[in-house]
Amino acid sequence: MNILAIDTTTKIAAVSILNQNKIYNNFIDNEITHSEKLLPLIDKTLNDANLKLKDINMFACINGPGSFTGIRIGLSTLKAFSQVYKQDIFSISSLSLIGYSTYILENLETIYSINFIDARNDRVYYNITKVYKNETNKIIIEEVFPTSNDIIDDAISNIISFISTNHIDMNLLHISGNATKKFREKLIKVSPNMHDFYPNTDTLIHAIENISNIKNYLFNAFSLDAMYARPSQAERMQKNG
Repeated sequence: MNILAIDTTTKIAAVSILNQNKIYNNFIDNEITHSEKLLPLIDKTLNDANLKLKDINMFACINGPGSFTGIRIGLSTLKAFSQVYKQDIFSISSLSLIGYSTYILENLETIYSINFIDARNDRVYYNITKVYKNETNKIIIEEVFPTSNDIIDDAISNIISFISTNHIDMNLLHISGNATKKFREKLIKVSPNMHDFYPNTDTLIHAIENISNIKNYLFNAFSLDAMYARPSQAERMQKNG
């Protein structure tokens, strides 16, 4: 299977293509130019893999929460491809993919991954995922605490309350994401097991090959929606007059 995977949720636009068990990668570190650079970046990666868009069997993206503009650009591009070439789009939230990445990193039977993304101004996007393998050795990602956007202190309070109420084993807790370093002194109260990273398009392709119920993550040009977790600034301003 030939897979074209993109991520435009951060200031880094990344493209990966799987072709005959080899992955080809390219990226650009400039959020301002995503609208200008994403298509040339895809074209370059296709050339590296000696493929054309018509050769792609599945498109894939890391969905929000993240950069509103970046998410729109990435999803609009893949939806256009999907409509033209009649191929599915694999879409997974950045937070769930962080949970998946943590599970692969830890190599444990079951984990509860508390996933954080820096939303700036002391705010974070976050959720909690339970990650484990089923009887066929495929990985299941369950969002046991819904994706939210809060000030970091409120997020930690909500998480601690959830952990206590549900009697979750502290040894199974891991905290991951690109906000862990910034808020380490606060997050250490929840768990000392911390990983500072953001998932990439290589991991996205890995997830496609290894997670269970892949149909739950497949969309077409009309059914795929952005995962914002919080209205955009323009939407908030419009709502507030």
